Amino acid sequence: MGARIALGLRAGGHEVLATRRTPSQLDETLAGAGIALGELDLIDLDAVKALAADIDAAVLTPILSISRPAILALSEAGVERGVAFSSNNVAIVGPDPVYDGLRAAEGEILAGAPGWAILRPTMIYGYPGDKNLSRLMTLAARWPVVPRPGSGRAMQQPIHIEDLARLAAVLADGSWPGCGVLPVGGPDRLAHGEMVRRAVTTARPGRPVLPLPLAPGRWVVSVLKALGLPSPLSPAQLQRVELDKTAVDPAAIPVGLQPQISLDQGLSRLAAEMGLTR
Repeated sequence: MGARIALGLRAGGHEVLATRRTPSQLDETLAGAGIALGELDLIDLDAVKALAADIDAAVLTPILSISRPAILALSEAGVERGVAFSSNNVAIVGPDPVYDGLRAAEGEILAGAPGWAILRPTMIYGYPGDKNLSRLMTLAARWPVVPRPGSGRAMQQPIHIEDLARLAAVLADGSWPGCGVLPVGGPDRLAHGEMVRRAVTTARPGRPVLPLPLAPGRWVVSVLKALGLPSPLSPAQLQRVELDKTAVDPAAIPVGLQPQISLDQGLSRLAAEMGLTR
């Protein structure tokens, strides 16, 4: 995500500094695009504050519960515009340690860094290893039948990583002066069962999808976990499978900046990148 945002900002003519804790295989690509590289650990708040004097805006891609202290430090040091990432599940899931922490972090940032934008994306997909649709497509390529737990009726609104990165870039450079909490999802709203069917069909046309009631699904996941084997869903994901995951109170995004990559387009790109296209 960070690399895509940095490349988008650089393509728009901005000077960009990309920081990370450790070197990355993307460094050569970023440097080749004219992006400066630097080492930074967001936990080192003194280093974060020292960097503030040299930047006009910041984008922090770790989840908000991790990036919150750095955001508040940057704002205190004078960086009035920035972008951070929360989760649409904050507005959907009830009491939960992870999402309770995100809610608290959002409140602190709204109070301490009011000019910053907090993006609340729905399910992010579109790159190998996204742990969402790429995981499902990997299973579809390997398994003769793909189980789909739950009724399949819960609504979904996945957003492609390129659309999300583009939104973050225009927020960072001020092209869209949005701020505060900005829920966002992709252009398609569809039932969970239909989303699974499209992903499986893109990975392996004709591969059957087997509806699985939640009770047996929980048992399968628990057995796989006990055996130390990978599971298509985590226990937490399985608990949320019947929740609608469309963007809650979506942001009023300008027409020209709204997410554009349809699910079918995104799945086709993802299949090609994963080497699943025959």
